[in-house]
Amino acid sequence: MTVNRPLFGDPRYRTVLLTAVALALLAAAIAPLGLLGGPSGRVADGSSLATHISARDGGILDVGSGPSIGELGPVPDEVTVGVPADFAWQAIDASGARATTFSVACGLTVTDSTNGSSVRAWANASTTGPLVRSANGTFSVPSSAWVGGALDLAVSIASAVPVTVRLVGPLLPTLPAPVALAVLPDLDHLVLYAPKTNLSDARANDTFWHVRDRFGDPTPGAFLIVEYSTGTSVSQAFVPVTWATGGTTGAWVNYSASGPGTGTFVVTDEAHTTLLGPVPVPALATSAPSPTASLSPLVLAAVALLAVGAVVGMGATVVGGRARPSPERTEAEEELRRLAEGRETVVDIVRRAGSLALPEIENAWEPPPAPPALADWVASLVTDGTLTVTLGEGGRARFAVAERRRREPRVTLDEDALERGLARRDAAVEDDHDDEGAP
Repeated sequence: MTVNRPLFGDPRYRTVLLTAVALALLAAAIAPLGLLGGPSGRVADGSSLATHISARDGGILDVGSGPSIGELGPVPDEVTVGVPADFAWQAIDASGARATTFSVACGLTVTDSTNGSSVRAWANASTTGPLVRSANGTFSVPSSAWVGGALDLAVSIASAVPVTVRLVGPLLPTLPAPVALAVLPDLDHLVLYAPKTNLSDARANDTFWHVRDRFGDPTPGAFLIVEYSTGTSVSQAFVPVTWATGGTTGAWVNYSASGPGTGTFVVTDEAHTTLLGPVPVPALATSAPSPTASLSPLVLAAVALLAVGAVVGMGATVVGGRARPSPERTEAEEELRRLAEGRETVVDIVRRAGSLALPEIENAWEPPPAPPALADWVASLVTDGTLTVTLGEGGRARFAVAERRRREPRVTLDEDALERGLARRDAAVEDDHDDEGAP
């Protein structure tokens, strides 16, 4: 008789069954954990699982509250070379408010906008002071420079070139937009160099000076102030600085002493800093000047013609003897009379006033107006030494009566000449008597 045993009664099948059940239970336990960690799992709430990243210098970056960096306040677009420009940034959280706990180390770069090279500059933080610049041209900004989520920096550029200012660093959640800045030359603080002189004299000078600002930049549009002073007056002139050759700028500086006395010559910039001088200007030489040295060539020519006319007229008068004067001679005598009277009147006016210019003599003429020949009469008086000429204010000629020593008249008797004269007289009287007695 054959006995049929149940399948599960076989120990071999029982072992296989138990193994399968154990594997199934293990898979059921592991599957939920894989589902939770997979892509389709539920994402934890960001507010409850905030992630913090430690900064290299100890600062803390809160990614959940400071996702972006933006400018704080207006951004400058131009500045004068050497003058600090203020830059400010702030950390902004997801709600648009400032993240007051934000504080990380970062960097600042100042580069030439045309080629990207580093530009000479200085930077200071409002809280930590001057920033250190590394060999690659980046300023190191410590985390302590951030105050209440804001960073304030002052940047001074030492070259008048367009620059770009950037805030950089791997710890910044976002990089703010770079700032383009136009740097202008310093037109108020100037330097003179490389002069080229055309004329150099103790009392006059004409020199071309190259001009730059204190950082070495060309300065088109700047002005030099040229000042010449004497004991009684000061004159100033503004000389523009213009482009020269080779990308340089410069200006012509010249002066000429306006009077016979001493003076001082100075050149300054618009910040009133002395660039040249004071240069002393000596007085004219002490030798006695010619009475006609200060007269114009036109006046000298008129005086010469007048002198020739006077000599010719007086010669004609002497040669003419006692003959009845002709109409031409009458006109010459009238001209001489007007000359004599005019010269006498001029001397009288000047003697009463002491020292007068030509317009003042014309105003003092009575009855007005003054005759057209007044200038000729004055010139003739200067030529013969009756009047002296000095230069007054503005280089205007002033006339005064020359001082002359009065001498007592002296008479010297020549006895021989007297005897010869008496003999000639006696001989002439005897000849007259002989002519009367002849038949």
